[in-house]
Amino acid sequence: MHIHLRDINRQELFTVEVPLKNPPSVVRRPGVPIDAPDAHRHEVYLNWDRAFNDEGHLVRCPVCGCRELFARKDFQQITGLVIVVLAATVAIVLFAVNYVIWALTVLGIVAFVDLLIYFFTGKRLVCYRCRSEFKGLTIRPRHPGWELAIGEKYRQGPPPGEGTQPPDTPA
Repeated sequence: MHIHLRDINRQELFTVEVPLKNPPSVVRRPGVPIDAPDAHRHEVYLNWDRAFNDEGHLVRCPVCGCRELFARKDFQQITGLVIVVLAATVAIVLFAVNYVIWALTVLGIVAFVDLLIYFFTGKRLVCYRCRSEFKGLTIRPRHPGWELAIGEKYRQGPPPGEGTQPPDTPA
């Protein structure tokens, strides 16, 4: 399993490969020796107790212990956005010079590429609380995607009631 680790504040830590059969309880940043003076700063303790259900699916984040995970496609969104913007630009230019068939062909090719990406791209699990990402493991076929209500529950920011008052101004 490939884990992209983040801390509880969603700060990126490092990426590590962990065996599914016997996962370690401590992972270290690759390249940092064990006897380094600040080696403890490059360690993350993982809690695998009840992280997997009876079918072997990850149901709890081993980094922060959160029980809510969502599934998403393992594809960079910026790449998809660039493909769509380029295809739209080319299609607009082709429509402008009255090459309607070519413009529709470009849009059809992009739609076909989008279908290929959808069906052949793997999935990864992401923790709502810490945003650590897990890939290379079996994911339930009906695992839910991102939900706004749950995402808002774990949204970063000051606790309710704090930080909403303007600071006192001197008279």
